[in-house]
Amino acid sequence: MKHTRHLSGCLTALLLLGCACVHAQEMPELRTFQQMAGSRSALYRGLLADRQEAQANGNPYWSTSEFLPGDIVFEGRIYRDIPLNINALNQRVLVKSASNMVYAAVLSPGQVSSIDLEGHHFVGTGPEETEIPQGFYEVLGKGPSRVYKQVTKRLNSSTENMNGDPIGYYDPDYKTSVFSYYEIHRSYYFRDHDGHFSRIRNRNALIRKFPGSRKEIRKALRNTPLNEPGSDFDAFCISVLKIAEP
Repeated sequence: MKHTRHLSGCLTALLLLGCACVHAQEMPELRTFQQMAGSRSALYRGLLADRQEAQANGNPYWSTSEFLPGDIVFEGRIYRDIPLNINALNQRVLVKSASNMVYAAVLSPGQVSSIDLEGHHFVGTGPEETEIPQGFYEVLGKGPSRVYKQVTKRLNSSTENMNGDPIGYYDPDYKTSVFSYYEIHRSYYFRDHDGHFSRIRNRNALIRKFPGSRKEIRKALRNTPLNEPGSDFDAFCISVLKIAEP
């Protein structure tokens, strides 16, 4: 039997230690960091990210903990080949300078129009967007209709090992080991031709968005691995969009 406990006191202590980039601060190092950025200093004028990470299974980022080169449109200007990552805990982009890979600056989603990273396209939504939560979204599809995917994480703890190698401690009150881990949640939204959003929770919900193409979509996917339970939902969304709007 699975026992998951929300240990608020323990989590508070972990959060005070700081997850990567959850907290940001003004530091003397920031001025040096910005100076090293040269002509790209505008990209690094924000707060400097905390380099500490909580000791927990998994990581606080969208996927990998590595900073990878990508293109980012920040306040209307494009910057290419920037080492960056997306923090899924607080929905912020972290950008580093190739000349200084130690420190990272924190950018809010309202400042970032788009990110292109390893073949994936992301957009930021700020407070002016009311139909979907603020944050970063991966855009699936390239036609008039698209699917927006958001990954969010939170620091949690459980009496069972949740994500790989156990990182935990013995809790004398519960008389068992407690493991800290990053809980992952994925949300999907359908964006129609007019730019309106609606939440989709499964395959049928997406297919119903195309009433004139339902039979064609179901027939095309009937004997494919994408129609199997547990298959890649991202790939399923992209295939449906291509079939419905070639």
